[in-house]
Amino acid sequence: MSDKLKKLTDWEKLEELLKKKQKKESMLAVDETAMFEHLRGRVKGQDAVLKDVCRLVSLQCAKQNSERPLANMIFLGPTGTGKTELAKAIAEFLYEDEKNMVRFDCSEFSGDEAKSRLVGVPTGYVGAEQGGQLTRPVLANPKRVILFDEIEKSHPSVFDLFLQLMGEGRLTEQGSGKVVDFTKTIIILTSNAQHEGIAAIKRQQKDYFAMVDALKGFLADTKTFRPEIMGRIDRVYVFDPLQGIAVAEIALLKIKKLAESYGLEVDFVDPELVIKALSENDKVSRFGIRELERILFEFFAPHLAAARKDGADKVTFDVDAKGQIVCKKSG
Repeated sequence: MSDKLKKLTDWEKLEELLKKKQKKESMLAVDETAMFEHLRGRVKGQDAVLKDVCRLVSLQCAKQNSERPLANMIFLGPTGTGKTELAKAIAEFLYEDEKNMVRFDCSEFSGDEAKSRLVGVPTGYVGAEQGGQLTRPVLANPKRVILFDEIEKSHPSVFDLFLQLMGEGRLTEQGSGKVVDFTKTIIILTSNAQHEGIAAIKRQQKDYFAMVDALKGFLADTKTFRPEIMGRIDRVYVFDPLQGIAVAEIALLKIKKLAESYGLEVDFVDPELVIKALSENDKVSRFGIRELERILFEFFAPHLAAARKDGADKVTFDVDAKGQIVCKKSG
């Protein structure tokens, strides 16, 4: 350093201030109340799960140092109950955009090549410079939610990766040799396997810790998960099947989102239309809420497209005397 720079400031004080700044930036303060309201705005019928997720994330984010991911969670329950939606909502709240969630469908990672897809192939193989589908996004941005859907379908080599990832918070990318830091990520595993047995255990065990012990034993006995994987999990959450008003709220949220994709706002939806959509969904209930999106698209998309073409900004959906949908401009 030149003499001119040495005299230009108090370097000891500057270094101290820089350390304080880095420490402050490394901490992620979480407002539990604000987080709960945000999650509740997107995920319906699972308030008990949402409250505990907010508490866990808040406590984990308050740590100054961590050698593991911020949280390792597993979401259990039948399909279409909000597991993936909750992961997206957490990413949106903590990391400002749900696109900061990296999602893997583990049914696509059931083969021998699964590990290489996630952490890259060794040097000398074609594509080594591209890195892994898991490691490369985290290298680019370490603040992410990592979602592994239907984890029970993964190849055993993937479970070996999970043990290292959730236990040490680091993975080495093959090919580049770079060590990827996962200590600012949240790891979420989901499964709808054995959901009837899991639901029965939840009904029988009212104490959370007793329920978790029973669930871990059940999942190990049924060979759904290896016991050492369960040992890495911070929280086990069981999602209840959605019923009644919770499903109606989800339907309205999806109608609103569908309208937004056409550049429109929805001012009102006749309750009869909501009930009609839910009745159609009940006929294919084994697909859960996911099928509801298709049904709502069939119901409302043609009207939304026509309204957009006519120059509308806002619309209402009513029912005529024959029970047919009537879309009107509003505002």
